[in-house]
Amino acid sequence: MRQPWRYSLAFKATYNSDKVQASNQINARLTRNPHADRSGTVTYSTDMFPASEYSSTLVTQSKYLSYRGYYFFKLPSNSSLTFNPTYEFSHTDENSSYTEKGFPTLLNGAVDNTNMLKADLKFDHDFGQYGHLLGLIRGSYQYNRTHYTGTANSLDRAKSSRIGVGATYNITAGNFYGTASLGWNWDRLQFGDMTDKPSSPWYNFSMRYAFRKNHSLYAAFNYFTWTPNSIYKSSNVIQATPLMKYTGNPNLVPSKSYDMDFNYSWYPNNNYSLSVYASCWLLADRYVFDYEATSSGVLRTIKQPLGRYSQGSYGVSGTVRLFDRNLEMTGRVGQRLNYNGTPYNVNHSYIDWSLSARYYLKNLFFSTYYSSGKGYADGFMTGIWTRVKSDYVMIVGWSNGDWNVRATLFNMFRWNWRSGLQVLNSEYYDTREQFYHPDDHALIQITATYTIGFGKKVSRSNEPSDVGSASSGILK
Repeated sequence: MRQPWRYSLAFKATYNSDKVQASNQINARLTRNPHADRSGTVTYSTDMFPASEYSSTLVTQSKYLSYRGYYFFKLPSNSSLTFNPTYEFSHTDENSSYTEKGFPTLLNGAVDNTNMLKADLKFDHDFGQYGHLLGLIRGSYQYNRTHYTGTANSLDRAKSSRIGVGATYNITAGNFYGTASLGWNWDRLQFGDMTDKPSSPWYNFSMRYAFRKNHSLYAAFNYFTWTPNSIYKSSNVIQATPLMKYTGNPNLVPSKSYDMDFNYSWYPNNNYSLSVYASCWLLADRYVFDYEATSSGVLRTIKQPLGRYSQGSYGVSGTVRLFDRNLEMTGRVGQRLNYNGTPYNVNHSYIDWSLSARYYLKNLFFSTYYSSGKGYADGFMTGIWTRVKSDYVMIVGWSNGDWNVRATLFNMFRWNWRSGLQVLNSEYYDTREQFYHPDDHALIQITATYTIGFGKKVSRSNEPSDVGSASSGILK
C-alpha cells in the first residue's frame, strides 16, 4: 500500500528598523493521500434492500503556493500604517470509488484550481488620554474553477469578493477600558450565470472594568456575516452511494452571526488567578444540509434559511505559579451546550476538563498537558455530533537563542488508533462512523530549529512556519 506523504517549504525574510517593520513569507506544499479508506455496514429502513457491506477509497493530491506580507510604518504624530497582502493558489485533484455489495462501483473525480487574494490597510492614531482610533479598508477575492467527472460531468466557476470598511475606537478611563467597532461589507457572489450583491454592517462592543485592584469584569458582543463557501454552491448532483446523492445550492447568501462573552477574573497576587466565564453564539439565516426522500433514494440538499442554531458554554479556570514562577500549573472545567434546529431538532451537551503544568530549569523546560474526552458539533451545517478521546502530551525542550530543540510525546499509554466517533440522526438518513488517526496513537516527535540573524533587531521567536491553504471549490 502506498503511504501518504507531505513536503513543505517555507521561506521568510524580515526587516526591522525604528520606523519600518516588514516581513515576506513564501510557502509551498505538495501532499498526496493515496488511501483515505472507509468500510462498514449499510442498513436500510425498508425490507427492499438487505444490509450490505461497503468500502470506499479517496485519493487526494494537492499543490499549494502562498505569499504573505506584513508592512508596518511608524508615522509622525503618534500614527502608524499597516499593510497586509496575501495571495494563495491551490490545485486539488480528488478521485473516489465506492463499492457496495449487489451494486456497481461508483467512480467520481474532481480537479479544482483556486486563486485567493486578500489585503487590508490599517491606519492607527493614538489621541493619548482621549483614546485610540483604528481605521481599516479590507478586500478579498476568490476564484474557484472546478471540473467534475464521473457521475457528474461539468465545469463550475465561482467568484466571490468582499470590500469592507470600518473603524475601531477604544478608550481607557481609570479602571475602565472600552472598545467599539463599526463597519460595512459589500459582497459580490457569482456562480455561473448567477450573481448576488448582498451588503451588511458589522459591529462589536466590549468593555473591561477592574475594581479593588485584583478583580475584573469583561463583556463583549459581536455581529458579522458569514459568506458561504463556493463548495456549497454547485448545482451538480453527485451519486455518492447507490441510494445517496448530494448537491449544492447556487442561491446561498451570507448568514448572520451573533456572539456574546462574559468573564470575571480574580487575581489575589501574581502567583494565583481564578476566572469564571460564559459565552453564547447564535446563527440566523443559516444554510444547512437537509436529507430528502426521492424515488431513487435519498438526496442531500443545502437549504436556507432553516432552524435556529446556537451553542453556549460556561466554566471556571485557574492558574498557580510556584518556585519563583518557574513552575506554572493551570486547570479548567466547563460545560458546552448545543442546540441544532430544523431539520435535526437535537440538543447536545458535555462536560470536559483539562490540566497542564510547565517547569523551567535555566535553558530547559518540561511541560505536560491532559485534556478529557469531549463532544462537539461538526459545524453549524450538519447534525453530526463528534465524540473524541482524551489527550495526554509531554514536552521536553531546550533553547539558547539560536537553537530551539524539543521532544514531544503524545498519548504514550495508548496503543490503538481510534480517534473519534461521529453520529448523525435525521428523518431519512442516519450514520455512525468510527474514525482512526495516527496522531491518537502513541507518538514521539522531535523538532529542531536554528535561526541565522542579520542585524541587531532580528527576533529569535519569528521563524517561518507552515500555513493553511486556500479552500478548494470541490463540492463535498
